[in-house]
Amino acid sequence: MYTPITQSLQKNNRIGTLFLCFCFAILSVYPIYRNFYYSNGLLTYERHKAVIENRSEYYNPWQYRILCPYSIEAILWLYNGSIDKIYPMEEKFHFSIQNTTGATNETDQFVKLMQTPGAMKYMIIFILFRFFEHLLIYYLAWKLWHFFVKSKWLIFFGLNFLALALGNAVTVADLSFNTYMDIIFYLVTANVIVYHKKPVILIFITILAAFNRETSILIPALYFISQTDFTKFRFNKINVKAIEFPPAKTWIFTAVLYIIFIAIFIGLRNYFGYRPQQVWKAAAGLPMLKLNLFSAVGIKAFMELIGTFAVIPLLILYKFKSFPHLLKKWFLFMVPVWFAVHYVSVVAYQTRLFMVPFVIIMLPMLLWLIEKEVKAAGEQT
Repeated sequence: MYTPITQSLQKNNRIGTLFLCFCFAILSVYPIYRNFYYSNGLLTYERHKAVIENRSEYYNPWQYRILCPYSIEAILWLYNGSIDKIYPMEEKFHFSIQNTTGATNETDQFVKLMQTPGAMKYMIIFILFRFFEHLLIYYLAWKLWHFFVKSKWLIFFGLNFLALALGNAVTVADLSFNTYMDIIFYLVTANVIVYHKKPVILIFITILAAFNRETSILIPALYFISQTDFTKFRFNKINVKAIEFPPAKTWIFTAVLYIIFIAIFIGLRNYFGYRPQQVWKAAAGLPMLKLNLFSAVGIKAFMELIGTFAVIPLLILYKFKSFPHLLKKWFLFMVPVWFAVHYVSVVAYQTRLFMVPFVIIMLPMLLWLIEKEVKAAGEQT
């Protein structure tokens, strides 16, 4: 009697899963399109080759962010030893565009790049690499947000907004693999924390993250701050003694994570040779802060931030007291530091650089608030 019902439910679940996968695939393509059409996606090939050949345009920090470039080289090696032997694409397929309206400079660059030996295979790997980065971000974000938000349709709405934000955050950017890998590592860390997975996972994550991007330095601290109880602390009283710090093993474990991270950080610079960070637009520090706040660049940064995050940060500040304790801890620990460091070190209109706190803190806060308000409205009717 129940067998047909069970089979029907299983079939519906499979259809629903396939539908979500199809939607995620579409959402994963959109930011890549934006990167190529509105930003510097075509520069990815030359910049990647420069890293591999130890001649980066911005040697510091690009030359030290080796995880993604060398992963792509490993994928290319596997491709050359397998698929390319069966179907040598560059021998079989010759790229050209029939033009009837006069070629644009971008089109000429694209055709020239596709006719460069080896470039076509790289570009396919680049696109697939970013595509699967997006898929992993959506999956991990779904898992994290579901801890705070029960409505799957609301989470799905949030992922649609995230895809649009990723698509709008491409100003002055090539495919920037390390930026999106950074989001992945923070999402894994957040999921380990909220679902109480074995902390030893963070050793592996910290190693990979240290080879990927220096902004991952907050991963161990995010774990530590999550184990600390601030519920009795009050800013107006500054009652530090009310803070309940984690046991000694958490301190030791966090210290070990930082030893690993710093050892890799220093080791990379010793191996490649240390060079001062190149200056772009303005020197890091006060000159960069002035540029980001009191110039046309600052106005552009403000508009790009609105285009990427809308007014979600303001909504969070307005309703801050109502959010779960863990999200408030993460916000106070990460958001001010993250924005301050980037505002004094890089040109702020590159809004992809602010995606980590947006994905792991701000969006789940917003979705949690919407679900709470909907439930409250339903109880009143």
